[in-house]
Amino acid sequence: MEQTQNASAVQYEGEFVLTSDGNKDFGEISPEIAQKIRRQAGKIRLRIGKQEEKPGDFGEKHIERPLRLKQLKSHGYNNARDLVQDVAASFDTVFGDGQRIILSKRGKTTDTSIFIELTPASEEDFYDVKTGLIARKNYFKKKTPLWTKPKSGV
Repeated sequence: MEQTQNASAVQYEGEFVLTSDGNKDFGEISPEIAQKIRRQAGKIRLRIGKQEEKPGDFGEKHIERPLRLKQLKSHGYNNARDLVQDVAASFDTVFGDGQRIILSKRGKTTDTSIFIELTPASEEDFYDVKTGLIARKNYFKKKTPLWTKPKSGV
């Protein structure tokens, strides 16, 4: 569910953005999903990051570029934290290539998908959020999912 009513100030712990309830972990790639996608299990964390218009940009600052932030707000998200929190908690598909993992869920309209891109952290056993955005539903049309949430919801 989108975070339309959550306008609380974003809080930080060191270089990490905290969830709306003050946690550093936004979600996780569970051991069960990790086994199916042949990747490591791990928590999902969002760093403050950087946005310098260069390769390697990532995190909250990268997601909240002015045009992207306007797009997020038009879809009911106040900020990068709310987008990441929503997708990390309720993704229904996992895509991947190389080191990247993309968590995706359906948008609130039938023609959109919402996703976050993760990369394994180099210093600890968790995933960093590189970016996140809202795209057309067919954005992943030619990609084969590594995992899809079973119809039973488990």
